[in-house]
Amino acid sequence: MRCFLCQLPLQLAHHGICSRCVNILPRLNKVCPQCSLPHSLPAKICYRCRATKPNWDKLIAVSDYIQPLKKVIHHLKFYQKIELTLALARLLFLAWYDDYLQGKLCKPDLVTCVPLHHSRYWSRGFNQSQLLAKPVAHWLNRPFLPYLLQRQQKRSDQKKLSLKARSINVKALFACQTDLTGKTVLVIDDIVTTGNTIKAISEQLKKHGAAHIQILCLCRTLL
Repeated sequence: MRCFLCQLPLQLAHHGICSRCVNILPRLNKVCPQCSLPHSLPAKICYRCRATKPNWDKLIAVSDYIQPLKKVIHHLKFYQKIELTLALARLLFLAWYDDYLQGKLCKPDLVTCVPLHHSRYWSRGFNQSQLLAKPVAHWLNRPFLPYLLQRQQKRSDQKKLSLKARSINVKALFACQTDLTGKTVLVIDDIVTTGNTIKAISEQLKKHGAAHIQILCLCRTLL
C-alpha cells in the first residue's frame, strides 16, 4: 500500500496518507475558532462572529480547499474512490484531537453528518460526509446518528449560485425530529464554503435543544 499523495510505501497501510504528507499539508493559520476564517485582530473572535454570532460554537478545518486535499476529495466524490475514506477521516480526527488536547473543546455526546438529498445519494451511490463521519464516531467512541437530520427537498447546486442566492437556497432545507436537550453535537462535512448549510443545520439542532455544536470539515474555503 502506498501513500495516496506521495506514492511512497506506507508502514501502516490503513492510514492511507503517510505521516510526512500529513505534517506538510497546508494549514489554516491565525483563524477565528468559531468560523475558521482568517483574521489578524488581537481579539480571539473575529469581527464577523462578534457582529453576527454563528449558530455553531466551534468550527475545525483541516485545510483550505486547495491541493492536495482538493484533488483527493474530488476523487472520492466524483470518481467513487471510497478507499480514500479512511485516510481522510483520519485527517479529520487528528484535527479534532489536536484541539481537544489543547483544551479547546470537549468530547461530543453524538456524531452526525450533513445529509444528501435522496436523488443525489442515488446518483452518487453514497454520502461522502456519512462515510467520513462513521470512523470518526468510532474513534471517539460516541454514537453515530447519520439520519439525525433530514433533507427536506432538493435545491439548486450551491456551487452554481451567488453568495446571496446560496443563503436563500438552504433556508428550511433541513429538519430534525430528535430531542437534543443539553447535548454536544459534532457535525461532519467534507467542505464548508459560505457556511450557509451548517448555519441552517445548526439552527435546527439548537431549536431541538443542542447545547453545543462542533463543526468538523476537511476544507474551509477562504472567502
